Amino acid sequence: MKEAFGSRTARIDAPGAARLLRDPRVLQLVGAFLERAALLSDVARELDIPLSTAWRMVTRLVACDVLRVRSIERRAGRALRRYQAVAPVLFLPYEAEGDRLPDDVVRGLVEMRVDEQVRGLMAAAGLTLRKSGVLSWGTVIYADRHGHLVVRPDFETGRTPALLASDGPAYLNFYSDDLRLTSTQAKRLQIELVALLKRYKACTGTSTYTVSAVLAPLVRPAKKTAGTRALRRGKRAG
Repeated sequence: MKEAFGSRTARIDAPGAARLLRDPRVLQLVGAFLERAALLSDVARELDIPLSTAWRMVTRLVACDVLRVRSIERRAGRALRRYQAVAPVLFLPYEAEGDRLPDDVVRGLVEMRVDEQVRGLMAAAGLTLRKSGVLSWGTVIYADRHGHLVVRPDFETGRTPALLASDGPAYLNFYSDDLRLTSTQAKRLQIELVALLKRYKACTGTSTYTVSAVLAPLVRPAKKTAGTRALRRGKRAG
């Protein structure tokens, strides 16, 4: 482990660290130690992780230079260790992933966030259903104006509640793959999205919301040709 980008960031190069940190439970555990030193028993209780499981995770994290023992205190003859991350910010270089390409790493991180967002969306959508009297919702399948297949959850066609009604819950599930922008317009949209998120990041409300925003040029997968398929069959045979 060595510092990168200043004293607040540690570069994690230990073999096995990247693979270990692919586990969402391990990441959750590390998150609890980023800004504080804490007893493992307290953190395990907070995260509802069995203490034996948390202990195995922490032992491996210490071996990989992700966590360290910050202090040891004695209670009733027992040595109680307080653990903390080696730095508030951890950097795992892509080369540490070995067999994984950067896009696989990004995809894995995005998928980790989906579960918590889906839970929130389902709760808000359920509340909308009850308040609006709409009893039917499911999967909507159609082709967009460019002929691309769209599959998404939605309310029954023609009975969609007013999403932006002032008395409804604040939630949004939005995706578009047909924005036709110039590079200047796309850059302006990027700047406006960042400014909007920063503005609301400064708020101090009582409820916590999750927001994800992805802006990227649309790159459709290349179609497989007969030559490509034959080449891949040849590689497998070899």
